[in-house]
Amino acid sequence: MLTTAATAFSGAVISGRWWSELPHSGLPFVLAFISLSATALLIAEYCNAKRWQKPLCFAWVAMAAATAGLFVATSVGQSYLKWQQLGGEIQQDVIIEGRVVGYQRFADYDRLILTGNSVDKYVWDKQWAVQLHYYRPQAAFTNGQRIRTAARIKPARAIANPAGFDMQRWYVSQRIVKTGYVRGHRIALIEPDTSTRNRLKSRLTSLQLPGEKWLLALLFGERQEFTKSDWQLLQQTGTAHLFAISGLHLMIVAGAILIFFRGWIAASAWLSFTLPKSLYLTAFIFVLATCGFYAYLADWQTAVLRAYCALLIIAVLHLFNLRLSRLTLVLLTLSVSILLDPMAVYGAALYLSVGAVAIIIWLHWWWETSSRGGNWIRGVVLLQLTLSVLMAPLVGALLGQVSLISPLINLLIVPVMSLLVIPLCLLGLLMLIVLPVDHLITSWVLYGCGKVLEWLMQLLDQVASFVGDYAAFPVFTSTWLMASLIALLLILLPPFKGRLLLLIVMLLACSGGYLPVTRKTEDWQVHVFDVGQGNATLISRNSKAILFDTGASFASGFNFVETVIHPFLHIRGLQLERVFISHFDNDHAGGLDFIRKTYPELAIVTPEDNCHAGGKWQWQGLNMQAFWPLPDASEDWSDNDGSCVIRVTDGRYSVLLPGDIEQKAEQILLSLPKVSQALTSNIILAPHHGSKTSSSTAFIEQVKPQFVVFSQGWLNRWGFPHGHVAERYRNAGSQAMLVSESGYLRFDITSDGIRTYAYRASQQSRWYHKTFVKQ
Repeated sequence: MLTTAATAFSGAVISGRWWSELPHSGLPFVLAFISLSATALLIAEYCNAKRWQKPLCFAWVAMAAATAGLFVATSVGQSYLKWQQLGGEIQQDVIIEGRVVGYQRFADYDRLILTGNSVDKYVWDKQWAVQLHYYRPQAAFTNGQRIRTAARIKPARAIANPAGFDMQRWYVSQRIVKTGYVRGHRIALIEPDTSTRNRLKSRLTSLQLPGEKWLLALLFGERQEFTKSDWQLLQQTGTAHLFAISGLHLMIVAGAILIFFRGWIAASAWLSFTLPKSLYLTAFIFVLATCGFYAYLADWQTAVLRAYCALLIIAVLHLFNLRLSRLTLVLLTLSVSILLDPMAVYGAALYLSVGAVAIIIWLHWWWETSSRGGNWIRGVVLLQLTLSVLMAPLVGALLGQVSLISPLINLLIVPVMSLLVIPLCLLGLLMLIVLPVDHLITSWVLYGCGKVLEWLMQLLDQVASFVGDYAAFPVFTSTWLMASLIALLLILLPPFKGRLLLLIVMLLACSGGYLPVTRKTEDWQVHVFDVGQGNATLISRNSKAILFDTGASFASGFNFVETVIHPFLHIRGLQLERVFISHFDNDHAGGLDFIRKTYPELAIVTPEDNCHAGGKWQWQGLNMQAFWPLPDASEDWSDNDGSCVIRVTDGRYSVLLPGDIEQKAEQILLSLPKVSQALTSNIILAPHHGSKTSSSTAFIEQVKPQFVVFSQGWLNRWGFPHGHVAERYRNAGSQAMLVSESGYLRFDITSDGIRTYAYRASQQSRWYHKTFVKQ
């Protein structure tokens, strides 16, 4: 019964992760439950047979738990929307006071996440967070400090594309309802962090130890100092879990304490000393208290909270001599974790940790039932290999990458971390608590831990460099394929009680949309990606593609080619054959470095070489012609007016890609008879994102577009598209499409005409992608 309830509840809450629409309230679910319950009671009364009582009872429990789960999913979703939309969809200059719970440094800005906020003296609910960027920072902060800042904020809204990392879902998982940036340098510390955690962390950092960032991760869950290359190394080697405080770390703490108590019991028996009956209770209380303190030092992060819940449940069951099946224990832990943090269902950590625990419990059951025992080394090796193999589909589905060397690396490094490094780190932490900070033994222990960690990471780096690109491979296929692999694994496993229920929960954990890829050879598509204030347009035909502009890149290393376009090419099975760059502004050419690194043989056409008037290319039956800039122009054009203007046509339908040209260049184009006549196109990407300095009336009347696309950022500071420009296109009969509203756009061009697809409005997007009114 408990298994049924836990499965129904957790499955219902998890299903909210991939709802296309969010119900306005949970009341309909409650009313439906009441109606179904009444129907079940009538059936039971009418049938009056004992054989129906148990199935009806199970059905009623499942309905009640599912109703509760749907109610929770709806309620937290609506609560998120309420705070996200607080103040309307506008940018606001406000004074924020809040406590720093996330702080990360990048090349030219710091990222702060604040909770417990007061915005213009209006006190927010403590659970909701604000993310701020602090550009060219002149002050540094740490988690736990309370700050006051003048900031410009808006509802948390991310780009929306059918492939790549889903930032909007991450916002939901982190409870971030507003994003913005610090105005100037108007930011100040108003309350230092005087907690025990911060004092211990300060004592550690004052020692200036080698491998300090790795020690901070293991002892305090602080990973803000990790660089992009550090994260890449951990992902390539599949060792990121070792530096995220979780069940492994709490298990080591609990194991050390229980070994101490067992040693005490053995010594007492040898000395014929009678121990009090309450010793076992004392041991469990001490385990829970110590693990709770470690969890506090880790700031009660999601993985730690989940592991502590599992430990608490096991302790209660053991103390009261209660028995639960292994499956029920996993599902109960999952349900309690969801109750404590319902938003965790939108992240990946919940499924990875629960999945790992489920695999360990299953392997333990299989080891016992298959009468294998004695050789614990064999068991440890089998456990690590089984974990690596069975976790691979789930890791690939949720994180988009699977490490090929992870099984071997973890087989070697997990014992070293578990038996040597983590225990020594915890011993050093204990000494840091009870001894003076400059005590020689404390320094020696922590220094040794830091050196070992540095050596291990250098070794991992050498292994990853030696293996190269084969260390890990990205998983871009639809997550339904990953779900199918998980289903296959569960089906192939030996039969066990509750296998179907476990299968249902794991399938619900995998979300993703289906992207149709089959097209007729005469069809072609124009894909306009949502890259914020910038442009990246892809044209595809016959499983081939050409890219026009790349979107921006940032000092943090983020670029849209790597995070959006590259995954999209793989998930659609497209081969990139050429790249055109209109001009070298960052919002159009920021991804060039990644293009050159990833596709070293790819032809790149820019205004500095062949992308000028007279240039012609034929590709997959499409004709491409450059109209601008003039190859022998004597005038020194601005970067915008020097953009390469290209028209793509199949002889019937055409697309005009004018870059960032302004009215000066437009007038020259209109003055060239042959060019002017050829400008007419069905689709135009609005010049300069809809700036008032572009899209003159004469230019629009000559192009006569059926569709105009404004590739601009939501609530961008320039106000693109300008109202007068939008009105000009509207007067010309053009249908305007704003990427900031629609997300990714696709134009399907066939012999029957042009069809449009907007990602935010489609069934493939989720409710958190659609919760915005028009600007």
